[in-house]
Amino acid sequence: MGQQDLHRNTSEFAQAGDETLRQRGYRLTPQRHLILQILRAEQGHLTIEQLLERARQQYPSATLSTVYRTLDLLKELQLVREIHFPGEAVTYETFIERTHHHLVCRQCGSILHLDISSQRALYEAVQQQSGFHNITMDIMSTGYCGACWSEQQSNNVHKVEAAPTSIVHDQNN
Repeated sequence: MGQQDLHRNTSEFAQAGDETLRQRGYRLTPQRHLILQILRAEQGHLTIEQLLERARQQYPSATLSTVYRTLDLLKELQLVREIHFPGEAVTYETFIERTHHHLVCRQCGSILHLDISSQRALYEAVQQQSGFHNITMDIMSTGYCGACWSEQQSNNVHKVEAAPTSIVHDQNN
């Protein structure tokens, strides 16, 4: 994706977020607009501290409480998603789809966003079987990325090769 495409997508997302705020009767403050822009431009996971740091680059007087209040509202409006990765600080990202799947490496912590067509079928099945409507599915799977898996396998081979071999004879025979 080129820099121009990223700027256009960031701008379009921020405009859609701005419109959602207006439609729901909320004022469009510079802070709300900025948080949406930051999250979309990052296209990843940001902690509250990272969001505050980026916001202060444009608004030096931005406060932690303003960022928290803004995020609470944006979560309520389903413009922002709060993510809880095991052993990590809470992070935030843009809310694009009702189903969202992360694959997290157990060793290095790398994160992959999965776009699986079967998520839609799962979403519909859960809705139909549960009787719940307008649900949000945040799925997290863990495993080993290719590099860490190779390292794991290599370590296992070395352990097997280094293991002492001994034969125990049954004295009763």
